[in-house]
Amino acid sequence: MSSDAAGGPLTFLVVDDDIPLSLFFKETLQHAGHRVFVAVNEHGAIETVKNESVDILICDYLLPGIKGIGIVDIVKKMKPSLFCVLISGHHYHLINDRHTFTNADMVIAKPVLKESLNKILKQYLLTQSVRTQNL
Repeated sequence: MSSDAAGGPLTFLVVDDDIPLSLFFKETLQHAGHRVFVAVNEHGAIETVKNESVDILICDYLLPGIKGIGIVDIVKKMKPSLFCVLISGHHYHLINDRHTFTNADMVIAKPVLKESLNKILKQYLLTQSVRTQNL
């Protein structure tokens, strides 16, 4: 798992109330040289997006009090270029028809493995390449 196209580390925000999964993300991504912030709810997510230069949001679909879709909608209004990934263990219909349900750039089914993180990174880099070409 490498850094962005410019050679620097990426900044991830992981929003999940599953602490072991959040720690997996944090440890795996930090080991690859990336910065990682973790939040357990929408308040932490919003504050982090306000105060940090986040490249990629990874957010659980089901959180206490709000669905991940709501968090994605809020942060996309704040930072439209933020690459947002929803992860879901119970809502497989999101994977097949994500544009109907969400503004997320990508949807990944749980369990999330290291290969899933590599897919996220590759899709992010592809998206950045397309954005650069369209400028």
